[in-house]
Amino acid sequence: MWTWAEWTADRAVALTGLDAARGAGAALHFFVYDLQKIVALILVVAFIMALVRGALPLERIRAWLERPGGRFLGYPAAAAFGALTPFCSCSSVPVFLGFIQARFPIGVAFAFLITSPIVNEIAVALLGATFGWKFAFTYAGVGIALGIFGGLALTFMRAERWLTPAALAPVATDEDDLPPSGWRARLRDAAATSLRILRRILPWLLASLALGAGLHGFVPAGFFERLFAGTGAWTVPLASLAGLPLYLSANATVPLLDAFVAKGVPLGTALAFLLSAVGVSLPELIMLRSVMSVRLLLVFSAIVLVGTTLVGWIFNALS
Repeated sequence: MWTWAEWTADRAVALTGLDAARGAGAALHFFVYDLQKIVALILVVAFIMALVRGALPLERIRAWLERPGGRFLGYPAAAAFGALTPFCSCSSVPVFLGFIQARFPIGVAFAFLITSPIVNEIAVALLGATFGWKFAFTYAGVGIALGIFGGLALTFMRAERWLTPAALAPVATDEDDLPPSGWRARLRDAAATSLRILRRILPWLLASLALGAGLHGFVPAGFFERLFAGTGAWTVPLASLAGLPLYLSANATVPLLDAFVAKGVPLGTALAFLLSAVGVSLPELIMLRSVMSVRLLLVFSAIVLVGTTLVGWIFNALS
């Protein structure tokens, strides 16, 4: 799917004469490849979300979600939508911003943000082929449950007060203006909106990718397998915390999970590590800092880390 990005990253590494398999070469390849992929995803997703905002009766949807019954149905709906979108943690940010811009309840937006990177149909299929379908569907259910309960927790905390003014600033020229009429005008407006969102988060994106590239290129091979091979209960929260700095897609976790288990890492411990790395990462947090206060970032991270720790303990007990 991303052949052009892979080719460009290969060429960039070849021009430097570095080894793409390790060190600075691996870091450069990661940076160039993911920069192209995420910028393309941000532009496409933000463009689609802008079109959706102009076409849907958002006021009616928002009014329905703000009812007690509608709100509680909104959490599983947003989490299920997140499970059906094949995004990594950074690629989910534009959709999350679209929910915030549309003034959807904050917990509904977070239900999507938590679930989207953790669960997608490709990862579930790979898990089913590797570990069996019972485990794969349990994994999917756990990811959706994390999104729902995380969204509920942030709603009860009134997390919207911890958003930055930039998060609520209208993306369009004037929020009170009528949406553009006609498809040409809507397409132009959507293109302009997607570019504005990209400009807003680009500095944070570059910083997050630089961090992710450094971790990708310079963390020694086998480091995490050796660290988590123990069976003590303390290894699960340690694994969840250690996964935080990393930036992985759900699809990439399946061979890693298989490798960890083969190296003697308990299944629940390996799952906690990988859920944490997929569900919340420092690169994602750096991007979200443009729209969230530090307090909200810490609360969001804590909810995901506590959830992944509980999941790890449960899976270790069952296995």
